[in-house]
Amino acid sequence: MLIRDLYIGFIKISLLISSLILASSLRASDDTSCNTIESCIALIPAIEGKAWGAGKVDDAVRDKLKSFGRDALLPLAKLTGEDNPNRRKVADSLIADIKDLNVNDFSIIQHVIQNNIELNGGGGWSYGALGYVGGDNAGKYLVSELKRVQSASNQIGTAFNRLGVEGIPYLIEGLRCYGYCSEEEFRGFSEVFYNYQRWTKISDDKFALQLFSLATNEKINLHARHTALSVIGYLTESPLIAKQIHQYAEKNIEFSGSALMSLQNMKSSLATEMLVNQLTNEKNKSIFQDRNFMVFNDLSELGTAGKNAGGRVMQFLNSEHWEDRINASLTLGYIGYFQAIPELRKQLSNPSDWQQVYAAVKALRLLSDKTTLVDLERVATNHWFKPLREYAEKAVVAIKMGKEYDSISKNQNLASDFFDYQQLGEENHTCDITDYPKISESVETKQYKDKDNKLAFFQYKDPLCSNKEFYQFYSDYCSSDESILVPAIAAKYGENWLIGDNRGEWGGELVVFQSGRLTDTLLTENIEDVYVVGEFAYVITGLAHMSLNNGLIYRLQKTNAGYFIQPFYRLPGAPRTSWKISDDSILINTVSGAVIFNPSDGLKMANCK
Repeated sequence: MLIRDLYIGFIKISLLISSLILASSLRASDDTSCNTIESCIALIPAIEGKAWGAGKVDDAVRDKLKSFGRDALLPLAKLTGEDNPNRRKVADSLIADIKDLNVNDFSIIQHVIQNNIELNGGGGWSYGALGYVGGDNAGKYLVSELKRVQSASNQIGTAFNRLGVEGIPYLIEGLRCYGYCSEEEFRGFSEVFYNYQRWTKISDDKFALQLFSLATNEKINLHARHTALSVIGYLTESPLIAKQIHQYAEKNIEFSGSALMSLQNMKSSLATEMLVNQLTNEKNKSIFQDRNFMVFNDLSELGTAGKNAGGRVMQFLNSEHWEDRINASLTLGYIGYFQAIPELRKQLSNPSDWQQVYAAVKALRLLSDKTTLVDLERVATNHWFKPLREYAEKAVVAIKMGKEYDSISKNQNLASDFFDYQQLGEENHTCDITDYPKISESVETKQYKDKDNKLAFFQYKDPLCSNKEFYQFYSDYCSSDESILVPAIAAKYGENWLIGDNRGEWGGELVVFQSGRLTDTLLTENIEDVYVVGEFAYVITGLAHMSLNNGLIYRLQKTNAGYFIQPFYRLPGAPRTSWKISDDSILINTVSGAVIFNPSDGLKMANCK
């Protein structure tokens, strides 16, 4: 009986505690509930300090205010004039999402935007509301703000997305400048039209022709004409309009760049010839961009529309520039140039550059020809780089199954797909001196910068400062003491010293020091180390930064005619550390795995514990 009474008592206490918890939760719920616009606005906290994003407020309060729709516009608009930044930000973000606005609400939204500009420096979220307002006033005002702000990577872009086709006449009118207009005023227009193609999927030949008419009107401002011509391709894929654009560019060479942009976005085969003419066999002269890469990438974007470029692209499979070979191979796959298959099969046997082999594997995967399976299976079985073997095996399986290559359609980003070979690697594969003991090098032949040895004797002026293109942008740096560099490494080679530095994303170089001064610049690469083996010096280079991950071993030779340096082997990735493990072998830890390099045998994966 006693046990029974105790049990009943326990049940009653439990029920009482549960009731108290429920009542407490209901009271807590009441703290964030509201039934009127005013009571909900009162619950928006006045948080001090800078407000970020859409501001901070309880989700239940935000949702309730959204449910009031247009009825909440005026009360929220008043709130954007308050002093507290968080309350203003919350109100502004809520106004942007009111979908049942109409043309009669324009003046209120405009006032909110002006408040935002005066108080925050920017128009804020409420630009987006104009996309729901619509009408003449909203269209003209958005164009004027687009010109002022010079960007659509904001809520102005959102507003035009919401306006859709209705916004295009205002954009065209905004381009109709007969007097002075700066190039900067039209920067945001391209972003808006890009969004029309990418997100709202608008296609309209009528407006495309209006843009072409504007672009060819010599009374219109030149910057406006270039912009108009360049954005036509975002609105149409009409072969007839493409032909008109191409013919106009042939007669007016100064418009060829703008015309090419449109033709590329139209996926027109007429862009092919214009792109191919930009390819060059000369060494890249610019220190800031690889011109051929941009062309190869643009041709690849065209897909099969770029097939006519195949013959010209194939010529670069044997280029002296390793990057051109890789990019050409990939391009041949993307444009579907089946005539390249015999040459691509030869590229699979490249002993020095695994990335070239990868590019050939990928191109053959894109072309999906079953006659290449035996060659791909050989790579999958025998190549020294394990991640490449695995990639080749996947290509073999996909071709056998008849599976289409769909990475681009999923990612909607050819650039990342084009460069995905830089992410190939062996994870967590790093060796230390317990795996491969280090062979010491004499300080008479090798010195490193450390706390005891600053290598100040080998300091030199940044060689890039002698480059006119670089100096144009960095004259202040080149005129300062910052441009006097102290290297990370010095290696004796013959009678002279090879001096190397690695400044990460800011670059590096290999220079020759003779009689206490810099005499030659041999490389402008990030230098990890230099090893002299026999009559050659082997330079370990590379950089891993953001999505880039490259590593190369260069071979340097001193001849009667001077120094001769060229790429020798491609590393799995950017080098991190390296050391000699015998008189003729070097252990190199890279971002993408550890390898052993021997000049006679090449590269092989290291065995790390």
